[in-house]
Amino acid sequence: MSPAEREQPPGAAVGYGEAMTELETILDELESDQLDVDVLAERVRRASELLTLCRDRISRAQSDVDQIVADLDDFEVEAPEDPDDDDAF
Repeated sequence: MSPAEREQPPGAAVGYGEAMTELETILDELESDQLDVDVLAERVRRASELLTLCRDRISRAQSDVDQIVADLDDFEVEAPEDPDDDDAF
């Protein structure tokens, strides 16, 4: 079990940065050839969970950014024109 897992109580939400750090640790373990075969499946399963979490967080962040940009675009369209603007036709 990695230090990141030991710090988290069961069922606790893991942040994106923590998940990436734990994924890097798991990758290092897998590449080291010193990983006990008895825990191999457990580590790969955990990596899969963390990858899913990261993808979900990225997807949600992208949706949030898209919504913010759309709201800004709507604001620009709805903004009244300045009658003193010489460039307006």
